Amino acid sequence: ILSILPFYLEVVMISMAERAAAQIANPGEEDHHTHESNAYTILRICRIFRVTRVFKLVRRCESLLVLIRALSKTKNELVLLAAIVTVSSVFMGAIMYAVEADRSDPSNKFTSIMTSCWWSVITIATVGYGDMYPHSWMGKVVGAVTVFLALVLIALPATIIVTKFSEEYEKVNKHKDR
Repeated sequence: ILSILPFYLEVVMISMAERAAAQIANPGEEDHHTHESNAYTILRICRIFRVTRVFKLVRRCESLLVLIRALSKTKNELVLLAAIVTVSSVFMGAIMYAVEADRSDPSNKFTSIMTSCWWSVITIATVGYGDMYPHSWMGKVVGAVTVFLALVLIALPATIIVTKFSEEYEKVNKHKDR
């Protein structure tokens, strides 16, 4: 009921808003119309909760259940991955700040260790927005080392996670065959 209720409330609110728009000539109604508009916005936000219906699908979809079981069995590896990425981001960000911060170039965006850690996180995640990049040759070397370090750091735990997923998938397939 909660998932479909916002739809019907929205229909009612739209009709009320149209009625209020027809009576907009009366200045006393304008405050009432603003109140209806705010209520309509709140109602639209409540419609977001309809997304929770997706969670019902998890019970019916075996693939998602296999993924959830595999992730639950790799909790230690995921925590280790998060810790290694965090430490590496801070370490490489601090090194990049030390290398790039001495430049007197006004276009230098490595103004603090935290902004350098932002660059490090984006580089390790292999996103590379391009908003910050090193200008000196030492900074470029640190950047290259960060990229290669990221490949190794992410590849090692990823293989463990994929192995656990394969094991869970094989268990499900063996269970189906019986």
